[in-house]
Amino acid sequence: MNTPILLGRVLRSSTAAYTFGYNHVDDAPPPFGALIRADVATESVYGLVYDVVVHDDPFVRQIVAAGEEMDETRIQDMRQRRQTPVEITALAVAYARGDQVYQRIPPRPPAALQPIYACADAEVRRALARFDYFRTVLNNSQCPAEELLAASLRRAARCQLPGGDAPYLLAAGRELARLLAADPARLEAILRRLTS
Repeated sequence: MNTPILLGRVLRSSTAAYTFGYNHVDDAPPPFGALIRADVATESVYGLVYDVVVHDDPFVRQIVAAGEEMDETRIQDMRQRRQTPVEITALAVAYARGDQVYQRIPPRPPAALQPIYACADAEVRRALARFDYFRTVLNNSQCPAEELLAASLRRAARCQLPGGDAPYLLAAGRELARLLAADPARLEAILRRLTS
């Protein structure tokens, strides 16, 4: 089994969402809609990335305010030496206990400084195999629900075994049609985002 990729550590959390600091200056942070994991006691808490914030610091503000020209080497040097991490927030959509995955809000949030890991394709397939998490995303007012759902489905479809992406998206579309039968405008918005 491959060693999971450590993305960062929890800054703050609740049962509904958690925020972690990402400080890999050479790599891009996990994209919007990516599935990540925090291990809490005997459970793994899965979340969908929905907010990435790059904070400023006093030094960056001074440089921007001064309007001075900077070469790319100096900019990269400053980015690598920054002490302020990128903050990434994920909506908790599932948790696993043993071999069983439950697509609902986890019983407890990750603790401060808990490590956060990227999910490999097999873990994405396992955690998002069913679509019970759709309601968690659709009912959350803190995240752009339609965008997040579409992004997570596109990512999960790419993680399917060869030939499994189309059946996966078809099943997801059917579940969305069932859930949003009374809201065709919202359903159409999600389906359009899936195909773009």
